[in-house]
Amino acid sequence: MAKSDSAAVVQRKLRAEFGINTPGLTCIKDTFERFCETGTVEDQERDALKDKPQSSVLFVATDCSITPTTTHRIMTEYLALKPYKAQFVQQLYEEDLQDRVEMCKTLIPMLEDSHMQENLFFSDEATFYVGGLDSKPNIRYWFETSPHVTIETVMNSPKLNVWYDTVNGANYLLILETFFIPEIRKLHKLRSAIFQQDGASPHFSIDARRYLDDHFPGRWIVRGGSIRWALRSPDLTPLDFFLLGHIKNNIYNTPIKDIAEL
Repeated sequence: MAKSDSAAVVQRKLRAEFGINTPGLTCIKDTFERFCETGTVEDQERDALKDKPQSSVLFVATDCSITPTTTHRIMTEYLALKPYKAQFVQQLYEEDLQDRVEMCKTLIPMLEDSHMQENLFFSDEATFYVGGLDSKPNIRYWFETSPHVTIETVMNSPKLNVWYDTVNGANYLLILETFFIPEIRKLHKLRSAIFQQDGASPHFSIDARRYLDDHFPGRWIVRGGSIRWALRSPDLTPLDFFLLGHIKNNIYNTPIKDIAEL
């Protein structure tokens, strides 16, 4: 090949020497290029899944020059790999980690106290998309055992946050005045209730803080408060464990056409 620079010439010589079962022209060219690049004609070990475990079956099949059906069989039967879905979580910064640990150290004893459980009220928001629950990419990671893969998402990307109404500073205070506090009064818990909210800007307006200080003096959990709530921690509220997912499942049982219908 180096002498003639012709795969056809090499093929003819191989056929004359070894018979009709000779490599094709593409195979001859690829083998020569591999030798020039690596100094060997041996196939390089393919680490497509090791380096990129999120690779699709089609991507691996194309990379290895085999059919998707064969690729899937090799991955599942011979390599014993399974597809695992990534979990989307809130993006965290290094300084958030210790804050979350300290917050949990404070909250866990409160949650273990049965009297405290009855008086602890958590709040949260939900994000609703017209496209429903499948708005996130359908990404799978191939591993032998579950790697507990998570993908960080940025909280402030464009979306619609909803809690009884589209939340801003003014109507958040209105929600507290006309809905939440009256409900707490009905339960006769205004003097004992502990109220949690996250650090979103509408929740942290001067009027909202003053109102909560008046009704829950030293008994509301918030960033910078007497009981601190760690930033970027929506995943640590009990509402996130069940309620909001249950609501979304019910809403998205029927396809949503537009924002007005949503």
